[in-house]
Amino acid sequence: MTRACRWLWLTAALTLVAGCDSGPKGPGTLSGTVSGGDLGAVVLALSGPGILGFEGRDGSKVYSVALSPNTVAPTYKLIVVGQAGGDLHFGIKVEDVGGQLPSVAVLDAVDSGNVALSGATIHVSVAR
Repeated sequence: MTRACRWLWLTAALTLVAGCDSGPKGPGTLSGTVSGGDLGAVVLALSGPGILGFEGRDGSKVYSVALSPNTVAPTYKLIVVGQAGGDLHFGIKVEDVGGQLPSVAVLDAVDSGNVALSGATIHVSVAR
């Protein structure tokens, strides 16, 4: 193999390795969405390392309490209230957006008329 050919292969390999990125790192905010029809409010349990707080998005308001704040993976109860029926949006402030995503469970939900909904019809997603 000629010197020019080796240089070309080395340059290509380094370019490929430099292009591999595991995604964002450091402090930031994850996006959460609760969907399931005419949602008025939902109570969630969230657990995971590095959670710093929560914020409402797209008109939703959030209220939270730490249930086990001094553990490796703290657990929080989060209430997300919407202004009108539909999807509810919230943010999860974390120490590292590239870290493990929190686990989320629906504890309770009501529609915009304050009528209880089945947790089976509610879907929660968390994204970077």
